[in-house]
Amino acid sequence: MKYEYQGIKLGDTIEKIIHLLNNKNTKFDDFYSYLIYEPGSTIEDIPTKIFIYLYTGTVVMIQVIDENYCLTEDLRVGTPISKEIIEKYGLYEDDIAEDEGYYESTKYKELGINIDWGTGRLKRYNDRVERIIGYTFDGQGEINLNIRKDKVDNYLQCKNLKDIFHSLKKIYAIEVDVDKREIYGQLDNYKFTFDLVTRNIKSIQNLETREFIKTSLE
Repeated sequence: MKYEYQGIKLGDTIEKIIHLLNNKNTKFDDFYSYLIYEPGSTIEDIPTKIFIYLYTGTVVMIQVIDENYCLTEDLRVGTPISKEIIEKYGLYEDDIAEDEGYYESTKYKELGINIDWGTGRLKRYNDRVERIIGYTFDGQGEINLNIRKDKVDNYLQCKNLKDIFHSLKKIYAIEVDVDKREIYGQLDNYKFTFDLVTRNIKSIQNLETREFIKTSLE
């Protein structure tokens, strides 16, 4: 099964899609450290979202909510969930999936089927019939979301975001300006600026003295 939407695939680097991203269509989730890009397709008020993990700079999840997109003929948007579909694709719900409205698959580990319960969440469906409204391509199982240690002991010696990612993330000290293609972080009185595409250090500034300790990767 091909997990791709508008030419974007799981594992693609931010460099490949950076030309699509801006501050209006891309937001930063500081809890997961994801950039969330919304390409514009929706079903009513539910948008398609593409998730980029800042630590790796790669696409780790794609949630497709687009009635013009068809993953495969028997999983078209609007199709009621049937026993045949559940058996064919090995669909199941755990407690989280049931609450949030999707099925996971035992046969396709990266596939999720997003559903509407027919209870009026979408205006078009109010008949209590479960229907497909989209797909989730989930590659989060291939990455480490629980970074427990920095790569350097002295944060002033960092050369890449990965070097001090743990310290920045645990205090929610990361910000992103997509238009400027920059990532910002602060530890103590030092401000760090990283390149959004490479995540390499661009500068370190002492906020008390305003002195720049490092202005480029050395």
